[in-house]
Amino acid sequence: MASTDNSTSSQISATEDHKRTVDEAFLNKMKGLVERLRLENSTLKKSLDVERSEVRALKARHESSIRNLKTEWKKKEDLLEKQLRTNKTDKVDDLANNKLIELKRLTTEIQSLKTANKGLQEKLKVCSILIIILLI
Repeated sequence: MASTDNSTSSQISATEDHKRTVDEAFLNKMKGLVERLRLENSTLKKSLDVERSEVRALKARHESSIRNLKTEWKKKEDLLEKQLRTNKTDKVDDLANNKLIELKRLTTEIQSLKTANKGLQEKLKVCSILIIILLI
């Protein structure tokens, strides 16, 4: 009977060793996965920082463009007002034609500036959405 107890205990010991080996292998595999996730997380954080930086740059350029467009528009508006005041002494027909031409030109230019501004605002919205997505 002593030999039966000895073989049973050696079987239990072998089973426990096998279980321990399997547990260690599983633990090592999990550690590897955790390390890979940490590395991926670090990479994603760096990418997010780069994206944020690019978005800030785009936003700054957009705001600069808007300021420039507003300045140009104001200058042209002031010029038009000045021309309207100084041209009162000219012939009425000639003045009306010139004003009409200038008004049409300025209207066209204002429309193109509005279109450009709208495009820049859409780009800013897209960048803002990208930031929000990257933050999630």
